[in-house]
Amino acid sequence: MTLLVAENISKRFSDQIILNQVSFTVKTGDSIGLVGKNGIGKTTLFEMIVDNMATDSGAITRARGCTIDYIAQDKATIKDMTLFDYAASARQDLLDMRCEIWALEEHLTKQPSDTLSLDRLGHLQLRFEASGGFTFEHEVSTILHGLGFEKNRHRDRIANFSGGEKNRAGLARALAGRGNLLLLDEPTNHLDIEATVWLEEFLNQTDKSYLVISHDRAFLTNTVQQVWDIQFGKIHVYKGGFKHFLSERRERRRLHEHHYKHQQEEIKRIEEYIRRNMAGQKTKQAQSKLKYLSRIKRLPPPSSEAKGPTIRMQSSGRSYAHILEVQDVTLSYGSNTVVSDVSFDLYRGDKVGLIGRNGSGKTTVLHALTGVLSPVTGDIRLGNNVDVAYFDQELSDLISEATALDTIWELDPTADSYTIRSFLARFGFTGEDCFKKVMTLSGGEKTKLSLARLLYHPANFLIFDEPTNHLDLDSREALEEALRDYDGSCLIVSHDRHFLDRVVSRLFYLNDGRMTIYNGDYSYFKEKTTKAEPSPEPKVVKSKDAYLSFKEKSKRKARHKKAILSTRSKIKDLEKELTELDENIRHNIPRSDWEQLNAATRHKVEIENQLLDLYATLEQLESTEID
Repeated sequence: MTLLVAENISKRFSDQIILNQVSFTVKTGDSIGLVGKNGIGKTTLFEMIVDNMATDSGAITRARGCTIDYIAQDKATIKDMTLFDYAASARQDLLDMRCEIWALEEHLTKQPSDTLSLDRLGHLQLRFEASGGFTFEHEVSTILHGLGFEKNRHRDRIANFSGGEKNRAGLARALAGRGNLLLLDEPTNHLDIEATVWLEEFLNQTDKSYLVISHDRAFLTNTVQQVWDIQFGKIHVYKGGFKHFLSERRERRRLHEHHYKHQQEEIKRIEEYIRRNMAGQKTKQAQSKLKYLSRIKRLPPPSSEAKGPTIRMQSSGRSYAHILEVQDVTLSYGSNTVVSDVSFDLYRGDKVGLIGRNGSGKTTVLHALTGVLSPVTGDIRLGNNVDVAYFDQELSDLISEATALDTIWELDPTADSYTIRSFLARFGFTGEDCFKKVMTLSGGEKTKLSLARLLYHPANFLIFDEPTNHLDLDSREALEEALRDYDGSCLIVSHDRHFLDRVVSRLFYLNDGRMTIYNGDYSYFKEKTTKAEPSPEPKVVKSKDAYLSFKEKSKRKARHKKAILSTRSKIKDLEKELTELDENIRHNIPRSDWEQLNAATRHKVEIENQLLDLYATLEQLESTEID
């Protein structure tokens, strides 16, 4: 089934052509990744699809049965309501239906002989069940949990959330919607790795079609079967998955460069002919050549969109070998302990990734290393000759009213305009881009500008908090190459798995306030954390004290194993009871028996809530190691 058709749509802003006579079709079952340079028009296309922005020409037509769930990048509109209620409001139809059912039930307790109300109630209950009303709240809870919201936060007021949490809430609402077409704009920007993996699984299992704007290469590899690449105002469609797209795009760029070079040589040859013959005996031929040149469709230079920024990182000088010592550090916000007894060392040339779930304390650790936060206990010591530069994911160093040029010039007021503009050009700011105000820049352009500020003055220890957020594919690759060539040290918080594999040689993993160190990249970490635990070797008892210690440890392990088995057994029993109750509701309880149906439904909700608690308990038990 065709869901959406665009015919010859065009859009421009001032003198910039965003889309030029573009046509496309979205069908049932499509999974499409939308990529392209920062500021190229990806979000603009989404805004036109949902009628938030008009096309200049052409039309976008939705099929009658097409309904869209959309959450814009960093623009989640949040009302003062709880997290759960906000996500559940995606199915306002079910909420309204349930309210009417409850009102009818209340009415019928007073007037049980009202046959019209009884018929209406039976009809509504059938519709409610067919629309997923009995499972909807469980589905919303599952989505919230998958995106990193623990159950104890589901009733928190969402107005008090951080910007990243609000965007995750908006994503949850979009995923919970009833639409058959999902539009997701950079959905992984505020997700940790675990939540990103969960989202991949959700998309692979959904029966919805989806278009997703993303620059996360691992995410795109795992979720899309088509890639739409916006270049030069056109959409180039690649079928066959993201890896196929990368291979085909390299070949297309190579051919484009070849054709462009050939065309430029031909143009120069014709221009030389015209110059030599315009005033001579071959004037008519020269004039004919001139007309030909005026009609020729000139190819854009490959460098204008095909290449990313040229990022170079300069070290401020050679530090001592031991650049950082963190010993027995505990960090807190108020009475809340975030990280406990963390110790690690960094050495010259180290490139280390810091990962963990949202809220695990990654940014807190960076704040401690940069002096923003003081440890409750323990010591943090920088080595000699260490110059630290810090990239803040909130981009708090940027001023909305300032231009890109002013943003860098502020760092070096005595420099001339040519020096500053040449430096900005390395980060993709050329021509009039230098005079754009920060408030008008795309998310990726702001990130590149903040990186430019960070790197203007050399440093030998770089600390990054999510540097790849919003960066396009070419910019991510450029940043990777720059970091690989950089001879200083760096500590990087990132959830980009491909980036971590390309750049870091060690990983620090934060979980439950503790840090575990892995001497490898992300793939090594994944292998180590997913591998089955080996059977313990037999212990040799050497003394009475050792025997008693071993005996006590065995008891603790036995109690822990018993708790796991008991929890699994309870889950199994409740899941069986839930299945039987579902069958009873569907096949045995008459639709007209509202009292029995209502009691069964309430019992079902109670079981589902018990299961959610048990799932959380089991997850905690299975992740706990007994020493």
